[in-house]
Amino acid sequence: MKKNILTIRVDDIFGQKCGCPICQTEKISEENACEYIAGSAMMTPEIRIETNKLGFCAEHFDMLLKTSARLPLALILSTHLDEIQNEAYGVRTSSFGKNPKAERSAEFEKTCYVCSRMDGDLDRFLHGMFKMYAEDESFRKLFSEQEYICFPHRNLLLNKAGKALKKDILKQFCAETERLSADKLIQIRKGLEELCSSFDYRNAGKPLSENAEFAPERAIEFITGRPKKD
Repeated sequence: MKKNILTIRVDDIFGQKCGCPICQTEKISEENACEYIAGSAMMTPEIRIETNKLGFCAEHFDMLLKTSARLPLALILSTHLDEIQNEAYGVRTSSFGKNPKAERSAEFEKTCYVCSRMDGDLDRFLHGMFKMYAEDESFRKLFSEQEYICFPHRNLLLNKAGKALKKDILKQFCAETERLSADKLIQIRKGLEELCSSFDYRNAGKPLSENAEFAPERAIEFITGRPKKD
């Protein structure tokens, strides 16, 4: 199929064959969004309007705090707090829940600029991925060669596949996705069983395999779909 920026990106991610490819694209998207907002975007009016309105979730505030961009973060926080003060305060406790400002207060806790960008980025990525799976046999082979698909992204792909793929290819995609996820689950469980057994006195001094040594970390990553931060 004809290559474009999106298909090249999908090829690059899947070509790594390292971890869950959907986790990898989300990680890159997240890092790019945080770098962007802590850089030149700070002075872009339309971006500041969005960050003032949406704010950030606790996890992405934490990521922004770990950057060296103290001035951009301080400016973003200042105008975001202005938005909160103007839109959410002045609500009497007795009428909380009925006042429009009370509803706006609740909205501030549920939105995040970085999460919003990641969601849009992921939608575009998956659109390209499904298109490639439907039209490109070599990509179907590449998909089947992935290390694994984590539990949350297994669910995401299976839920979206029905609308994105025709029946003649849907069954194959779902079977491959299920296999890539289920095989990893079995591998992690074996590692956890080995790790637990190592605490038995009868196994004292017996060296652990790498699969067992890092089994808790890998299990959490598989269950949550959140790769460990470098």
